[in-house]
Amino acid sequence: MSDPLFFLRAMQLSLADIIALTGAAVADGSDLTLLVHGAAPFDEAESGDLTYFAHPGRLDLLQETNATACFVTDRFAGRVPAPTVALVTERPEHAFALALARMFPSALRPVSLFAATGVNPGASVHPEARLEPGVIIDPGVVIGPRAEIGSGSIIAANSVIGAGVRVGRDCSIGGQATLTNALVGNRVHLHAGTRIGQAGSRRSEIGLMHSDALAMPQIGRVIIQDDVEIGANATIDRGFARDTVIGEASKIGNLAQVGPDVSIGRKCWISPQVMIGASAHIGDFVCVEAQSGVGEGLRIGSGVRISAQSGVGADVPAGAHYAGAPARPLRRWLRALAIVERLTRGKN
Repeated sequence: MSDPLFFLRAMQLSLADIIALTGAAVADGSDLTLLVHGAAPFDEAESGDLTYFAHPGRLDLLQETNATACFVTDRFAGRVPAPTVALVTERPEHAFALALARMFPSALRPVSLFAATGVNPGASVHPEARLEPGVIIDPGVVIGPRAEIGSGSIIAANSVIGAGVRVGRDCSIGGQATLTNALVGNRVHLHAGTRIGQAGSRRSEIGLMHSDALAMPQIGRVIIQDDVEIGANATIDRGFARDTVIGEASKIGNLAQVGPDVSIGRKCWISPQVMIGASAHIGDFVCVEAQSGVGEGLRIGSGVRISAQSGVGADVPAGAHYAGAPARPLRRWLRALAIVERLTRGKN
């Protein structure tokens, strides 16, 4: 449920505003001057709240909602109670997110944890660092020599920006994040505890063949392009001999691990707890679901979907949907599961 203590609203929205924003349809005669000033789940919503319904298994609770308006598909619009205005759309959750973004813009990016403006006296900024006007630096931040930070960016409390790091404009760096050996584009959001640019583990053929470990200096960088978002406590290793690259508008979830020399394309979705091995190449528009692993040096084509908890041990062609461990085309994996189920049925 929305709480003004944590997320300040920019404005109330009328139903007319919401319809213009989302393209939702309403029944003829609906009062489009009604205002919403909060948001809540449909079974907890009160008058003045906006909500959405995308849970057919809980249809009985929809009829009890007290929300002012509810995003819903056409199939369930007739089940919305009379006092609530049904906002009909093919994608209720997506429309709800669009409205929330307008109502609660502060929820879209980490903010100063100290409600600071400018550079807080409690920060340590090296005299050789360069900060453009409008940068916000919280207490406890350390910024190294030759680092550069663009206007409109926020560096939250106790974060570390290493020597020579470049952070673009309108970025937000969450609390206790660490950036070294990195070039960061514009409008990038790094959530609390992210670790960018440290040396990561990389398998060595010499190390595999002999008992003595080989020290492998990693001299590459991390390149994070515009509009990327990286979740809390995710780790992006710098390259060994080339750069680790995160493509434009890609999203990486909490606790994900991206190894050295990895290349991730544009508008990819890397879910929480995913591990991507060193030197893997991932194309554009790829979705890797939670707790999956991609082996070292593999190539994942554009438009691929990897189902949750999959173990990818071979290249995946563009447009494919793989699942399982070891991962294989989805239909093959489902057939294998069906065969195992038939073979084991009645044996217990």
